[in-house]
Amino acid sequence: MRRHLTWICLLVCGWSAAAAQGAAQAAGSPFAEGIRAYQNLDFDQAAALLRRDLARATGATASASERAQGLVYLGAADLFRGRRDSAVAVFRRLVQLDPRYRPDRLVFPPEVTSVFDNVRVETRAVVLVAPPDTEVSAGTGAFTFWVVASAFQTVEVTLRYQDGAPFRALYAGPMGDSLRVQWDGLDAAGQMPPVARVLLRVASRAPTGELAGIVQLPLDLRVVHVDTLPWPKPPADSLLLPERSGSRPALRALLGGALLATTVATLPSIVGSDHPSGSRLVVAGAVGLAGALGYVLHRPGRALTVNIQANQALRARWQQGVAAVKAENVRRRDDVHLAVHAGEPTAIKPSAR
Repeated sequence: MRRHLTWICLLVCGWSAAAAQGAAQAAGSPFAEGIRAYQNLDFDQAAALLRRDLARATGATASASERAQGLVYLGAADLFRGRRDSAVAVFRRLVQLDPRYRPDRLVFPPEVTSVFDNVRVETRAVVLVAPPDTEVSAGTGAFTFWVVASAFQTVEVTLRYQDGAPFRALYAGPMGDSLRVQWDGLDAAGQMPPVARVLLRVASRAPTGELAGIVQLPLDLRVVHVDTLPWPKPPADSLLLPERSGSRPALRALLGGALLATTVATLPSIVGSDHPSGSRLVVAGAVGLAGALGYVLHRPGRALTVNIQANQALRARWQQGVAAVKAENVRRRDDVHLAVHAGEPTAIKPSAR
């Protein structure tokens, strides 16, 4: 009786510091009535209300964090009622629900937190923390998840078919507070999974080697093929330069020379001279020869070396682009991705012997 009164006195002494925070926790909680009764030191009423509300709580009406809050208040109420065994059982449920949970030491006195800590150390429980949706490159990427434990323990992390048959082992050994595990998306033979769903299972073992509990998480799998890239289009005709000369420059040179030569030859008759001079005929002949030479130099169909080289460089760049796209498409066809969707975890209690 004296010890019971001591606990109540300690709770009353800490009430002034934690009242505001405790009231904030109760606001909006599905366990608000029981929490208020606890704060009013009516532990019997608090225990009755919290047990009633916890029995009614489901995943749709109360989140895991809200259920954890209800359990910690219920365990504390049972402890102050002098029912330690009941409080230990409630705290064990809390640890199994969420091994990461820790009571607020500003709200609960050391008598409560110390009992909870002892239960947490003695209870072997884990929780799986995985991204809801992720996509990995099979074989080179990794689906990463965390195993969070209540205390140091030995675990076995495996992937299994839906019927429970082994699919692939991922880890077996001791772990502390948390363990980071990766899966490359392949089966034990290094091949893509032949099924659309596997079970991620973590088995906890007690120091004696006995199975303490199992948590499993369904993983829905979907093979994703990466889209290939289209080939780059060949250079447009408008970008290509003519590689052969046309007939217009040659004809222009020939006709220009003939016209100029004729003008020089007929110039004396135009100005009234009866006899053209020999020198003027020589000039006319030279001009005509120059026009003929210009025609030869600009003959139609002559290869334009500069234009040919420019077009070759343009086509070479296009061919390099095509080769790069071909190589990238080969890599993409080989780079198969695996989309992983994580469902809701479930806990399996070991069968009693």
